Amino acid sequence: MLPILYQNKSLVLYSYPLFMGLGWGLAYQVFFELLPVNFHRWKGQTLFWGIFLFAWIGAKVLFLYTAPNYLSRSLFQQSSFWLGGGFVFYGGFLGGLLFLVILRGLKFSVKKEILWSIVPALTLGHAVGRFGCFLAGCCYGKVTDLIWGIHLHGEKRHPTQLLEFSFLLILGIYLLKAKSKQAQIIPIYLLSYGFIRLFIEALRGDLIRGNWVWLSPSQWISCGLIISGILILVRNYNHLNRLNQKNQVF
Repeated sequence: MLPILYQNKSLVLYSYPLFMGLGWGLAYQVFFELLPVNFHRWKGQTLFWGIFLFAWIGAKVLFLYTAPNYLSRSLFQQSSFWLGGGFVFYGGFLGGLLFLVILRGLKFSVKKEILWSIVPALTLGHAVGRFGCFLAGCCYGKVTDLIWGIHLHGEKRHPTQLLEFSFLLILGIYLLKAKSKQAQIIPIYLLSYGFIRLFIEALRGDLIRGNWVWLSPSQWISCGLIISGILILVRNYNHLNRLNQKNQVF
């Protein structure tokens, strides 16, 4: 754990906001690198910064919604909370998704090719952010005696942040290379991250947000991602079958 990377009399460099910024910076570079050449630059900027704003607000709102009442009431009134730490990834994910839905309602063209550019950028940026979680000591795991345990908060714990960082990095690199399977990028992400997060959440030891019935809020959302991924795969499979049948007829 290294929450402060550097400090002197006039400067304190915190690891979490630094790596969060690096994650967004990497996502920005990957997103614009993958955008179709004929896609207008200003539309790309609108997409990126709109997603950024809605993701920021969504991450804060879900944190407040799932936190204990005494904590959420206190944090809601603090500008340091809204401008600083205290994010829930799935809140940011749902916030960004809401922005895309709003754009479609406003007749802003958000084609599949654009979504294929967003997903690898999201995955790699998220990976960098999770490494920041590790340095800051948040999102930590339960106490364990397994060989992979790391010393954190006075106990040997599951390295949940490093596990998620590794999974996301591998998934992000795979999605970058999956150019010939672009139609599968979204369901692959939904299924992969859904299962990854279900596994990680089972090892988490920071239970501040509690459970909804028998699963954590993030596990419920993960189940939603998995179901959505399966439905998209089935739809794609049926679409391909219909195309093949038409080709056979002609």
